[in-house]
Amino acid sequence: MPRNAIPEFFHPEIRQLIDFALEDAWQEIRNERLADTASVRGRLATTIVALAAIGETNPTKLKNFALHATRAAFRPRRRPPTRQGTQPDTVTA
Repeated sequence: MPRNAIPEFFHPEIRQLIDFALEDAWQEIRNERLADTASVRGRLATTIVALAAIGETNPTKLKNFALHATRAAFRPRRRPPTRQGTQPDTVTA
């Protein structure tokens, strides 16, 4: 995220912290091919900015929360297992 895209209401040190956490998270997740680059970076940025807005300033926590949220958002959902030996419901006329 370019530093000029970080909301203006953040103090310059917080803006720098957001930028650092985003780049650090991106370096870790970029090769996982979860989705297109813009979507993944957008999710990381949204999470980091939201956490910074409520007062989180620990860059490790910002990065780890953003990675967790992004992976959860883009990983395929697993279908519940089906019971073996059961037949699908059929409609009789």
